[in-house]
Amino acid sequence: MAKSPDLFARRNRARISLLLVLATINYMIATALATVAVVVGAVLAIIFGLEIFPDDLDTLKYMGIGIAGIAVLSATAGIVIGLVRIPFQRRTLERRVLAETGAHIAAPDEHPEVRNLLEGLALASGLPVPRFAVIDDDAPNSFGVGTRPSNTVIGVTTGLHKTLSRDELEAILAYEVSRIASWDIALASWTVALTSGAISAVDANDDNVLKGVLGYLPRRFGEWLQVWALRDQGVERDRAAIRFTRNPASLIKALEKLDADTSTIKYVTRATAPLWVEFPAHVVSSASTKATRRLASELLLDERIDYLRDLARLPVESTEPA
Repeated sequence: MAKSPDLFARRNRARISLLLVLATINYMIATALATVAVVVGAVLAIIFGLEIFPDDLDTLKYMGIGIAGIAVLSATAGIVIGLVRIPFQRRTLERRVLAETGAHIAAPDEHPEVRNLLEGLALASGLPVPRFAVIDDDAPNSFGVGTRPSNTVIGVTTGLHKTLSRDELEAILAYEVSRIASWDIALASWTVALTSGAISAVDANDDNVLKGVLGYLPRRFGEWLQVWALRDQGVERDRAAIRFTRNPASLIKALEKLDADTSTIKYVTRATAPLWVEFPAHVVSSASTKATRRLASELLLDERIDYLRDLARLPVESTEPA
Protein backbone atom coordinates (compact mmCIF):
# COMPACT_ATOMS: atom_id res chain seq x y z
CA MET A 1 0.00 0.00 0.00
CA ALA A 2 1.33 3.45 -0.92
CA LYS A 3 2.25 5.66 1.97
CA SER A 4 0.31 8.89 2.50
CA PRO A 5 2.35 12.13 2.51
CA ASP A 6 1.95 12.35 6.30
CA LEU A 7 3.15 8.77 6.79
CA PHE A 8 6.12 9.40 4.50
CA ALA A 9 7.05 12.54 6.46
CA ARG A 10 6.74 10.70 9.78
CA ARG A 11 8.89 7.88 8.47
CA ASN A 12 11.54 10.34 7.35
CA ARG A 13 11.56 12.12 10.72
CA ALA A 14 11.89 8.75 12.48
CA ARG A 15 14.82 7.85 10.25
CA ILE A 16 16.48 11.17 11.03
CA SER A 17 16.24 10.44 14.76
CA LEU A 18 17.76 6.98 14.46
CA LEU A 19 20.35 8.22 11.96
CA LEU A 20 21.47 10.87 14.46
CA VAL A 21 22.19 8.18 17.05
CA LEU A 22 23.95 5.72 14.72
CA ALA A 23 25.93 8.32 12.78
CA THR A 24 27.01 10.08 15.97
CA ILE A 25 28.40 6.82 17.36
CA ASN A 26 30.10 6.03 14.05
CA TYR A 27 31.60 9.51 13.71
CA MET A 28 32.90 9.44 17.26
CA ILE A 29 34.54 6.06 16.59
CA ALA A 30 35.99 7.34 13.31
CA THR A 31 37.48 10.47 14.87
CA ALA A 32 38.79 8.45 17.84
CA LEU A 33 40.50 5.94 15.55
CA ALA A 34 41.86 8.70 13.33
CA THR A 35 43.32 10.50 16.36
CA VAL A 36 44.83 7.26 17.68
CA ALA A 37 46.35 6.54 14.27
CA VAL A 38 47.91 10.00 14.01
CA VAL A 39 49.26 10.19 17.58
CA VAL A 40 50.48 6.60 17.87
CA GLY A 41 51.97 6.82 14.39
CA ALA A 42 53.85 9.97 15.39
CA VAL A 43 55.11 8.33 18.61
CA LEU A 44 56.33 5.26 16.73
CA ALA A 45 58.00 7.47 14.13
CA ILE A 46 59.86 9.29 16.91
CA ILE A 47 60.88 6.00 18.55
CA PHE A 48 62.22 4.54 15.33
CA GLY A 49 63.66 7.86 14.18
CA LEU A 50 65.66 8.29 17.39
CA GLU A 51 66.37 4.55 17.53
CA ILE A 52 64.98 4.27 21.05
CA PHE A 53 64.68 0.50 21.35
CA PRO A 54 64.06 -1.42 24.61
CA ASP A 55 66.94 -3.62 25.70
CA ASP A 56 65.03 -5.71 28.27
CA LEU A 57 61.50 -7.00 28.92
CA ASP A 58 60.71 -4.48 31.66
CA THR A 59 61.54 -1.55 29.41
CA LEU A 60 59.49 -3.13 26.62
CA LYS A 61 56.55 -3.59 29.02
CA TYR A 62 56.64 0.00 30.23
CA MET A 63 56.99 1.29 26.68
CA GLY A 64 53.95 -0.79 25.68
CA ILE A 65 51.98 0.55 28.65
CA GLY A 66 52.99 4.08 27.69
CA ILE A 67 51.88 3.62 24.08
CA ALA A 68 48.59 2.05 25.24
CA GLY A 69 48.02 5.00 27.58
CA ILE A 70 48.69 7.42 24.75
CA ALA A 71 46.23 5.47 22.58
CA VAL A 72 43.51 5.68 25.25
CA LEU A 73 44.06 9.41 25.74
CA SER A 74 44.04 9.91 21.98
CA ALA A 75 40.79 7.95 21.63
CA THR A 76 39.20 10.06 24.37
CA ALA A 77 40.37 13.23 22.64
CA GLY A 78 39.00 11.91 19.34
CA ILE A 79 35.58 11.24 20.90
CA VAL A 80 35.48 14.78 22.29
CA ILE A 81 36.51 16.17 18.91
CA GLY A 82 33.77 14.11 17.27
CA LEU A 83 31.10 15.41 19.66
CA VAL A 84 32.19 18.99 19.04
CA ARG A 85 32.36 18.62 15.26
CA ILE A 86 29.01 16.88 14.70
CA PRO A 87 26.90 20.05 15.15
CA PHE A 88 29.49 21.88 13.05
CA GLN A 89 29.00 19.35 10.22
CA ARG A 90 25.27 20.11 10.21
CA ARG A 91 25.65 23.89 10.38
CA THR A 92 28.22 24.03 7.60
CA LEU A 93 26.48 21.59 5.24
CA GLU A 94 24.69 24.28 3.25
CA ARG A 95 27.89 26.31 2.87
CA ARG A 96 29.88 23.22 1.85
CA VAL A 97 27.34 22.21 -0.81
CA LEU A 98 27.15 25.71 -2.25
CA ALA A 99 30.94 25.97 -2.33
CA GLU A 100 31.33 22.51 -3.86
CA THR A 101 28.94 23.23 -6.73
CA GLY A 102 29.92 26.86 -7.23
CA ALA A 103 26.33 27.87 -6.45
CA HIS A 104 25.31 31.26 -5.13
CA ILE A 105 22.10 32.40 -3.47
CA ALA A 106 20.13 34.22 -6.13
CA ALA A 107 19.76 37.99 -5.86
CA PRO A 108 16.17 39.35 -5.53
CA ASP A 109 16.08 40.34 -9.22
CA GLU A 110 17.82 37.21 -10.51
CA HIS A 111 15.80 34.51 -12.32
CA PRO A 112 12.39 35.99 -11.41
CA GLU A 113 10.55 33.12 -13.14
CA VAL A 114 12.12 30.55 -10.82
CA ARG A 115 11.51 32.74 -7.78
CA ASN A 116 7.83 33.31 -8.65
CA LEU A 117 7.21 29.62 -9.31
CA LEU A 118 8.87 28.59 -6.04
CA GLU A 119 6.92 31.17 -4.06
CA GLY A 120 3.60 30.03 -5.55
CA LEU A 121 4.32 26.34 -4.96
CA ALA A 122 5.50 26.91 -1.39
CA LEU A 123 2.43 28.98 -0.53
CA ALA A 124 0.16 26.33 -2.08
CA SER A 125 1.74 23.69 0.15
CA GLY A 126 1.72 25.84 3.31
CA LEU A 127 5.53 25.91 3.55
CA PRO A 128 7.95 28.80 4.11
CA VAL A 129 9.29 29.99 0.77
CA PRO A 130 12.69 28.32 0.28
CA ARG A 131 15.73 30.28 -0.77
CA PHE A 132 17.08 29.28 -4.13
CA ALA A 133 20.58 29.12 -5.49
CA VAL A 134 21.90 29.24 -9.04
CA ILE A 135 24.63 26.94 -10.36
CA ASP A 136 26.35 28.03 -13.58
CA ASP A 137 26.34 24.60 -15.18
CA ASP A 138 24.90 23.42 -18.49
CA ALA A 139 23.80 20.06 -17.09
CA PRO A 140 20.06 20.23 -16.25
CA ASN A 141 19.62 19.29 -12.61
CA SER A 142 18.56 20.61 -9.21
CA PHE A 143 19.20 19.87 -5.57
CA GLY A 144 17.71 20.58 -2.18
CA VAL A 145 19.66 21.07 1.04
CA GLY A 146 18.47 21.89 4.53
CA THR A 147 18.11 19.95 7.76
CA ARG A 148 14.57 21.22 8.37
CA PRO A 149 11.79 22.43 6.05
CA SER A 150 11.93 26.00 7.36
CA ASN A 151 15.55 26.42 6.32
CA THR A 152 15.90 24.88 2.88
CA VAL A 153 17.80 25.97 -0.22
CA ILE A 154 16.76 24.77 -3.68
CA GLY A 155 19.63 24.85 -6.15
CA VAL A 156 18.90 25.09 -9.88
CA THR A 157 21.44 24.82 -12.68
CA THR A 158 21.36 27.29 -15.54
CA GLY A 159 21.06 24.25 -17.80
CA LEU A 160 17.77 23.28 -16.17
CA HIS A 161 16.28 26.68 -16.95
CA LYS A 162 17.50 26.53 -20.55
CA THR A 163 16.44 22.93 -21.22
CA LEU A 164 12.92 22.82 -19.79
CA SER A 165 9.70 24.54 -20.78
CA ARG A 166 7.91 26.63 -18.17
CA ASP A 167 5.50 23.79 -17.34
CA GLU A 168 8.38 21.33 -16.99
CA LEU A 169 10.38 23.76 -14.85
CA GLU A 170 7.36 24.27 -12.59
CA ALA A 171 6.98 20.48 -12.31
CA ILE A 172 10.61 20.02 -11.24
CA LEU A 173 10.27 22.81 -8.68
CA ALA A 174 7.05 21.16 -7.46
CA TYR A 175 9.07 17.96 -7.09
CA GLU A 176 11.56 19.81 -4.90
CA VAL A 177 8.81 21.47 -2.84
CA SER A 178 7.15 18.08 -2.27
CA ARG A 179 10.52 16.84 -1.00
CA ILE A 180 10.60 19.71 1.50
CA ALA A 181 7.08 18.92 2.74
CA SER A 182 7.83 15.20 3.16
CA TRP A 183 11.10 15.87 5.05
CA ASP A 184 12.91 14.02 2.25
CA ILE A 185 15.38 16.88 1.76
CA ALA A 186 15.92 17.06 5.52
CA LEU A 187 16.64 13.32 5.67
CA ALA A 188 19.03 13.46 2.70
CA SER A 189 20.79 16.50 4.19
CA TRP A 190 21.20 14.93 7.64
CA THR A 191 22.49 11.77 5.96
CA VAL A 192 25.07 13.67 3.92
CA ALA A 193 26.10 15.91 6.83
CA LEU A 194 26.68 13.04 9.25
CA THR A 195 28.01 10.26 7.04
CA SER A 196 30.34 12.38 4.94
CA GLY A 197 31.99 13.61 8.14
CA ALA A 198 32.60 10.05 9.33
CA ILE A 199 33.98 9.01 5.96
CA SER A 200 36.33 11.99 5.65
CA ALA A 201 37.59 11.59 9.24
CA VAL A 202 39.68 8.70 7.94
CA ASP A 203 40.42 9.43 4.31
CA ALA A 204 40.88 6.36 2.11
CA ASN A 205 43.42 8.26 0.03
CA ASP A 206 45.59 9.07 3.05
CA ASP A 207 49.16 7.74 2.84
CA ASN A 208 49.03 6.75 6.51
CA VAL A 209 48.52 2.96 6.33
CA LEU A 210 47.59 2.68 10.01
CA LYS A 211 45.00 5.41 9.62
CA GLY A 212 43.54 3.73 6.55
CA VAL A 213 43.30 0.33 8.24
CA LEU A 214 41.67 1.70 11.39
CA GLY A 215 39.26 3.80 9.37
CA TYR A 216 38.05 1.01 7.08
CA LEU A 217 35.08 -0.05 9.24
CA PRO A 218 33.84 3.49 10.11
CA ARG A 219 34.03 4.40 6.40
CA ARG A 220 32.10 1.33 5.33
CA PHE A 221 29.57 1.79 8.12
CA GLY A 222 29.07 5.41 7.03
CA GLU A 223 28.38 4.25 3.47
CA TRP A 224 25.99 1.60 4.77
CA LEU A 225 24.18 4.26 6.80
CA GLN A 226 23.58 6.26 3.61
CA VAL A 227 22.11 3.20 1.92
CA TRP A 228 19.94 2.40 4.95
CA ALA A 229 18.69 5.96 5.49
CA LEU A 230 17.83 6.51 1.80
CA ARG A 231 16.49 3.05 0.90
CA ASP A 232 13.21 3.21 -1.04
CA GLN A 233 13.56 6.99 -1.01
CA GLY A 234 13.44 7.42 -4.78
CA VAL A 235 10.14 5.53 -5.03
CA GLU A 236 8.55 7.35 -2.09
CA ARG A 237 9.63 10.83 -3.19
CA ASP A 238 8.18 10.05 -6.65
CA ARG A 239 4.86 9.11 -5.08
CA ALA A 240 4.82 12.34 -3.06
CA ALA A 241 5.69 14.41 -6.15
CA ILE A 242 2.96 12.83 -8.30
CA ARG A 243 0.39 13.60 -5.58
CA PHE A 244 1.57 17.19 -5.24
CA THR A 245 2.21 18.32 -8.81
CA ARG A 246 -0.65 19.69 -10.88
CA ASN A 247 0.91 18.36 -14.06
CA PRO A 248 2.43 14.86 -13.72
CA ALA A 249 2.90 14.58 -17.49
CA SER A 250 5.17 17.65 -17.46
CA LEU A 251 7.12 16.23 -14.50
CA ILE A 252 7.76 12.98 -16.35
CA LYS A 253 8.76 14.84 -19.53
CA ALA A 254 11.16 16.97 -17.49
CA LEU A 255 12.73 13.93 -15.81
CA GLU A 256 13.03 12.20 -19.19
CA LYS A 257 14.92 15.23 -20.51
CA LEU A 258 17.24 15.13 -17.50
CA ASP A 259 17.82 11.42 -18.02
CA ALA A 260 18.46 11.80 -21.76
CA ASP A 261 20.90 14.69 -21.33
CA THR A 262 24.48 13.36 -21.39
CA SER A 263 26.12 16.34 -19.73
CA THR A 264 27.11 15.95 -16.08
CA ILE A 265 27.37 18.29 -13.14
CA LYS A 266 30.96 19.53 -13.02
CA TYR A 267 31.40 19.71 -9.28
CA VAL A 268 29.71 17.10 -7.17
CA THR A 269 31.11 14.45 -4.84
CA ARG A 270 29.94 11.00 -3.84
CA ALA A 271 28.94 12.36 -0.42
CA THR A 272 26.55 15.03 -1.76
CA ALA A 273 25.15 13.12 -4.75
CA PRO A 274 21.97 12.01 -2.88
CA LEU A 275 20.85 15.65 -2.63
CA TRP A 276 20.26 15.96 -6.40
CA VAL A 277 17.04 15.20 -8.30
CA GLU A 278 19.10 13.23 -10.82
CA PHE A 279 21.78 11.19 -9.06
CA PRO A 280 24.90 12.12 -11.11
CA ALA A 281 25.75 9.12 -13.28
CA HIS A 282 29.51 9.75 -13.27
CA VAL A 283 29.52 9.29 -9.50
CA VAL A 284 28.26 5.75 -10.08
CA SER A 285 30.70 5.00 -12.90
CA SER A 286 33.63 5.90 -10.66
CA ALA A 287 32.24 4.05 -7.63
CA SER A 288 34.33 1.24 -6.18
CA THR A 289 31.93 0.15 -3.43
CA LYS A 290 28.79 -1.94 -3.50
CA ALA A 291 27.08 0.57 -1.19
CA THR A 292 27.39 3.38 -3.75
CA ARG A 293 26.07 1.20 -6.56
CA ARG A 294 23.15 0.07 -4.43
CA LEU A 295 22.29 3.64 -3.47
CA ALA A 296 22.45 4.69 -7.11
CA SER A 297 20.08 1.88 -8.10
CA GLU A 298 17.53 3.46 -5.73
CA LEU A 299 17.92 6.99 -7.11
CA LEU A 300 18.89 6.81 -10.82
CA LEU A 301 16.15 8.24 -13.01
CA ASP A 302 16.19 5.59 -15.72
CA GLU A 303 15.12 3.05 -13.11
CA ARG A 304 12.16 5.18 -12.04
CA ILE A 305 10.59 6.85 -15.07
CA ASP A 306 8.41 3.90 -16.11
CA TYR A 307 7.27 3.61 -12.49
CA LEU A 308 6.42 7.31 -12.49
CA ARG A 309 4.32 6.84 -15.62
CA ASP A 310 2.47 4.03 -13.91
CA LEU A 311 1.87 6.21 -10.83
CA ALA A 312 0.54 9.01 -13.02
CA ARG A 313 -1.60 6.53 -15.01
CA LEU A 314 0.22 7.45 -18.21
CA PRO A 315 1.19 4.89 -20.86
CA VAL A 316 4.77 3.62 -20.77
CA GLU A 317 6.56 4.79 -23.90
CA SER A 318 7.72 1.94 -26.10
CA THR A 319 11.35 1.80 -27.16
CA GLU A 320 10.58 -0.64 -30.01
CA PRO A 321 10.96 0.70 -33.59
CA ALA A 322 7.69 1.52 -35.34
